[in-house]
Amino acid sequence: MRKEIFLPLDQFADRPIFDLPEHTGLTVLLDTGARFPVWTASVKVLLALGAKLVKKDVEYSGVGGTAKGDIYRIPSLIIGTQTNALTFPQLPVVTSKDFNDAPFGLIISNTMFHNLEFTINDKLHSLIIRVPDDETDVRNAIVNLDNGFQVLFTGS
Repeated sequence: MRKEIFLPLDQFADRPIFDLPEHTGLTVLLDTGARFPVWTASVKVLLALGAKLVKKDVEYSGVGGTAKGDIYRIPSLIIGTQTNALTFPQLPVVTSKDFNDAPFGLIISNTMFHNLEFTINDKLHSLIIRVPDDETDVRNAIVNLDNGFQVLFTGS
């Protein structure tokens, strides 16, 4: 194994929710059914991370039906700590207004861990991400807007 990243989960939540230590105040939900990252917090917070608008009013599905949002790119999202983390440069996220008062600001998808190993340990309230020797801890996103908003994550 090249790297193991351990993140404590919110022990009072009934879903895998965790904080991003390198992004103060940003709480994340890991949704194993999601296909791409969805921003649920205020756009002001997104802009404070240095995000840039890519495209407005994009339709997407998977949030209980069809939704519409704007696509932004966050310059660098770090999951873990600076010394032991996954880095997502130019991470595309789509905004959503369907999560009023959600206890998280970002929904990440299991597709972000393509070719990696991850375990949700419910008993010990932790998320464990393992980066195999033949993969990198820098994860790149390929965005396809031909048929809605689709994202493929790769380590290359």
